[in-house]
Amino acid sequence: MADLAFRVHDSIDAVNENQWNHVVEHSTNGSVFHRYEWLKAVEESLSYDPKHVTVEKKGNPVAVFPNFVTDIDLPSVSSLLENTPLSAVGDAASVPSLGEVPLRRVISATPGYGGPAITTNEEEVLDLLMESVDEICDGNVLNHVIKAKETEYMRYGKYLAKQGYQPKLTDCRFEIDLTYDWDDIEANMAKERRKAIRKGRKSETTVREVDLTTDELRETYRQYRANMTRVRGHVYPFEFFERLAEEIPDRTKIFAAEADGEDVGRYVYFLDDERDTLHYYFPAIGDESNFEHYPSELLHEHAIKWGKEQGYNYYDFGSTGSTFKDGVFRYKEKYGGRPIPTLQWEKGQSPLLWGAYKLARSAYRKKVY
Repeated sequence: MADLAFRVHDSIDAVNENQWNHVVEHSTNGSVFHRYEWLKAVEESLSYDPKHVTVEKKGNPVAVFPNFVTDIDLPSVSSLLENTPLSAVGDAASVPSLGEVPLRRVISATPGYGGPAITTNEEEVLDLLMESVDEICDGNVLNHVIKAKETEYMRYGKYLAKQGYQPKLTDCRFEIDLTYDWDDIEANMAKERRKAIRKGRKSETTVREVDLTTDELRETYRQYRANMTRVRGHVYPFEFFERLAEEIPDRTKIFAAEADGEDVGRYVYFLDDERDTLHYYFPAIGDESNFEHYPSELLHEHAIKWGKEQGYNYYDFGSTGSTFKDGVFRYKEKYGGRPIPTLQWEKGQSPLLWGAYKLARSAYRKKVY
């Protein structure tokens, strides 16, 4: 332990890029979302405060732990005390003014997935990373969240429970095994999906790869923003797309569907070479009328076949809520992918408000879920 020490970095720029990525590439759980370039794009385009951690041995990183300070999720802080008995938070006079002390969270990481990436001395490194969490979570931080992609992170389940973290399983991903032949993949889809793909082929809709030029990025973003506005989803700024195209052009792929010479939809993908995975991430079908050309089915078909040709082992449909009542969940399920839980652990950092927040969130879930 004497040779190991953690350091907290307020920017990814404070770390050597090659050293950081070396850890990502040689750890068990590293992914494209851990990479230096991805984190740099997030830092430079989103209003998150970086709190990245490295564990170093004689000045060389042996573990990396990306973290960002962000606003908390619903329920809103203002509803926290309105919907919670004062007995749950103790003396009302001791509760700080919410206007004066805005509460935030620390998450590893977002967008994408995070968690520790470790190459050696696993137990000692984990102990140091837990120490670092106490340092980066100041008085305004409500909780710390680890949002991990790989199921291998279950190796830390009991360790995190011992540290006071609680698991969450409210989100999942659907994943297709690309080592199977296309005919087998298609046969495993629901009849409805297979029929839609056949109709799409007959519609003469074609799919092309999009160059990452400024004009193409702007058109992709225009359709993406319209898509997310329609479904009331979170909209990332155009600058995020710009930075990703600049920082990881070799890891960013955009496919566009065209019908009768018109663009009828696009999908944005990220290439996770560390995990042999092709990630479907941002949908960009700007108008509902475009669905008559079956852009979604044909874009997925094209990308799955492209991923197979490129040697990827998995096709990831992206995160969705874990509920059979949700239309997005049911839609993705019909492609025949295997549901995989998105592993999340959270630990309260504000003794005064954490219990009250959980009660308010529980009431919110009962009403919304």
